Order: sequence, then C-alpha cells, then structure tokens
Amino acid sequence: MARAPWLAWIAGAALLVDIILTLLVAPQAANFNAPLTQRIFYYHVPAAWAAYLAFGVTAGAGLWHLRRPTAGSDALALASAEVGTLFAIVALVTGLVWSRQEFLNYDPLRDAKVISLAVTILAYLAYFALRSAVEETARRRRVAAVYGVLALIGVPLSYFASQASIHPDFARADESLDPTLGLYLLGSTVAFTLVYAALVEARYRLARVEDALEEGP
Repeated sequence: MARAPWLAWIAGAALLVDIILTLLVAPQAANFNAPLTQRIFYYHVPAAWAAYLAFGVTAGAGLWHLRRPTAGSDALALASAEVGTLFAIVALVTGLVWSRQEFLNYDPLRDAKVISLAVTILAYLAYFALRSAVEETARRRRVAAVYGVLALIGVPLSYFASQASIHPDFARADESLDPTLGLYLLGSTVAFTLVYAALVEARYRLARVEDALEEGP
C-alpha cells in the first residue's frame, strides 16, 4: 500500500462537511423525545458501519494470510482491527448517549445491541492481547489470522441484535417524516468510510515500519 497523503485530506474535508451538514443544515427529525440528541445518529450509524467494514477487512486479510502468508496481509488485518475497534467504541458511546436521552428508564444492561457490541469490542481487544502474547512472528501472524476470521461472527450478531432492539428506522415515514434524513445519513456514511480508509492507510504504513524494525537489517 503506497503512501497516500491525499486520502487523509479528502477524508478530513469530507468529515468537516459532514459535521456542518448534519449539525446545522439537516432538518430536525420528528416524533423523537430528544430531537436534538437524535442528530447523534448521523455519527452512531456510520461509526457502526465503519466498524463492521473494518472487521470484515480484518477477516478477509486473515483469510488471505492463511492462503499466502505475507507481512502485508498481517499488517492490513492489524490496522483494520485497530481502526474498527475505535469506530465500534464510538458507535457504542454515541448509542448509549442517545438512548439515555430518548427512552425513559433506559437500562443498557437489558439492551441486546449494547451488550452484543460491547462483547464484539472485547473480542477484538482480546485479539490485540493475543498478538502481544505470541512472540514468534510467523506463528503470531497465523494465530491472529485465524482469530480475526473467527471474531467476525460478532458482526452479524451485533447487527441483528440492533435490529431486534429499540432502534429508529429512518426509512419509515412515521419515524423520520422527512426523506432527506436518509440522504444526510448516507453522506455521513461516505465520510466515515473515507476516514476509515485514511486511518487504515496510515496505521498500515506504521505497521510495516514496525515489521521492518522487528525483522532487523
């Protein structure tokens, strides 16, 4: 993966435009108890999407590594897992903030989507711990690749749990009352995807430098 500084500039500009549009331009959603706090969903949903994408890339890179072991595939899996965990934490925190404002007597310990996402985050924290625990390079990369593939099971579980829990659907007229809300949400998703790509690109390059230092001259 070649150095792409332009990607960071594009991602930064897209995120800035997204913040302006979603906080200042987007119409206020109707039929919500906390309509202003509802704007958090322009960040919660794209963050969750970016996390799912990242974990999918980690699994894909892991499968590729098991087939053709390379330092590059391992570095990509690690970079995507780290960025994905960051986005998953953002999704978890923003979801909790909105739910506490929107629903009376909200209990996160009884919310399936919160529990499933928290478990997914813990699974990837364990992925990092596992990598640190195995010293031999080839074995560490192989074990991490297998774990990264298996950990992907948390993504569909988290998604279906969110659909089964209290969760607004902007595609439904009785919850959005404005079809343009979906367009702003799509724009946010594109911006977050670009940010994900820029962060992974930067972390990948750093991982390659770390690999070079580990292998020595």
